[in-house]
Amino acid sequence: MVSRVTYRPFEEEDFEELAAILQQTWHNEGPSAEYGFLEACNDLSYSLSISTFSQVALVDDKPCGIVLACPDSSRPRSNKRWFTISKEYFRRMRELEPEAAAAYWHGVQLTESKNDSLLAKSGYAGSTEITLLAVSSSARGMGIGSVLMDAATTYLTELGADRAFLYTDTDCTWQFYEHHGFKRAGTYRSTRDERRLLPKEMYVYGLDLSA
Repeated sequence: MVSRVTYRPFEEEDFEELAAILQQTWHNEGPSAEYGFLEACNDLSYSLSISTFSQVALVDDKPCGIVLACPDSSRPRSNKRWFTISKEYFRRMRELEPEAAAAYWHGVQLTESKNDSLLAKSGYAGSTEITLLAVSSSARGMGIGSVLMDAATTYLTELGADRAFLYTDTDCTWQFYEHHGFKRAGTYRSTRDERRLLPKEMYVYGLDLSA
């Protein structure tokens, strides 16, 4: 049976299924599955709070992928409601697993610091940003990631942007971005101590939208 793939902007009813994809991909090493899901919900709601563009892929009407983008690299809170929701998820994380939540927050702050430094040196500071791209493992190989990425870059181009960037690392399939024309513009190699909280390497990739 051939699956039916459709695309549309994010709707609130998509949230939990998309958070489950983020949990499966990046938030699966916590002390419990319940805690990992809260981490994923915090991650997704924060990403929604700083993004002005969304596109969700649905396979047979089930959300299986999402891309988010923002025209301002300073990451303004374009949706304060989602930012409030992200804080509520973090409060629940601290109640459930205070030590894990503290380590998570330290990792978030450290990641932001390293990413800011990478961006400042990359030549892409002030450019538009792809803030999130995630596709369910069950839907990979269907070209969904490519369609989502094209939707985001088209949106940014229509806003008049001539460049875009994104952050990625060795915990992600960064080769996908190179296949889509992004070029590595900065690398940070974590120290041995930092690897408790950070991936082995962190990258900023840039794309010329005017090409």
